[in-house]
Amino acid sequence: MMQQVIGQCEILELVGSGGLGEVYRAKHLKTGNIVALKRLHDKYQNNPKLLGLFHKEILMHSQVSHKHCVKFFEADLTPPNAHIVTEFIEGLNCHYLVKKIGPLPPLIACSITLDLLQGLDHIHCLDLIHSDLTPANILLEVTGRTVLADFGLSCNQEVEDYEGMTVGTPGYQAPERLQHEPMTPLADIYNAGIILHELLTGDRIFPNPDSKDVMARMKNLPNKIHTSGDAKVDDYIYKMLKTALHLNPQKRFPSAREFMFALYQVLKAYDIRYTRRAILQWMTDVKLTKLAPQEPKQTIYIR
Repeated sequence: MMQQVIGQCEILELVGSGGLGEVYRAKHLKTGNIVALKRLHDKYQNNPKLLGLFHKEILMHSQVSHKHCVKFFEADLTPPNAHIVTEFIEGLNCHYLVKKIGPLPPLIACSITLDLLQGLDHIHCLDLIHSDLTPANILLEVTGRTVLADFGLSCNQEVEDYEGMTVGTPGYQAPERLQHEPMTPLADIYNAGIILHELLTGDRIFPNPDSKDVMARMKNLPNKIHTSGDAKVDDYIYKMLKTALHLNPQKRFPSAREFMFALYQVLKAYDIRYTRRAILQWMTDVKLTKLAPQEPKQTIYIR
């Protein structure tokens, strides 16, 4: 049975488990705040390689400070309880969101992706690369805030390129990663495009994780996307996705900020100026939160 106190935290409940460790909802004993505690699995606690990867995650995540990124608080690499303490997000991840709701309204999908890209732009400005953007790593707080999580595979683009290694989650990797080419921020741009497509359609664009099948699909992306009912909006979104998902990294959006600007053009056409408020308004409509939307309400559905 898991001990009740780890470091400065009282364990309250298990909320998730992955390949490297488990995540707990916990109470910080000094501050009284509810936090998330990520602890390495017992079998890895004395593994130098896995402790090294955990240390790298700490080094990367501790540099990040942005409203659209999970906050880092503290960490301890001492076995048998090597762990990281971060902000606890009350809400759900976008993988579960799509499974529960299906395709999202286009203006909401664009709002979530725009906020995600704000966090990504901050990371890139620090010369960091997330390298594992998936819907499961994008959290939607009950307040409507979009939060980027899980920096376990983040790297510093100036000193590390993961050459010769397969990095990331199958089905959510840029083509250059499948070809074992050096990591760049443009791989994150590609992944953001994958996430936007999934939010819009409710389906994975690369459902088969086999690398040969994925590469074949990357070379023959769908030539249309119908989600909004407005032909002009659909055409603009399709062209935006085509740019983000270009096989050649140099022909994608050159930065997260450029991708953000393209998304903003869609939202601007419907006078959506506050993405978080728009997301909260939609979450209220579909009963994903009990919080009331802020006034005045915005036009979040395309008629």
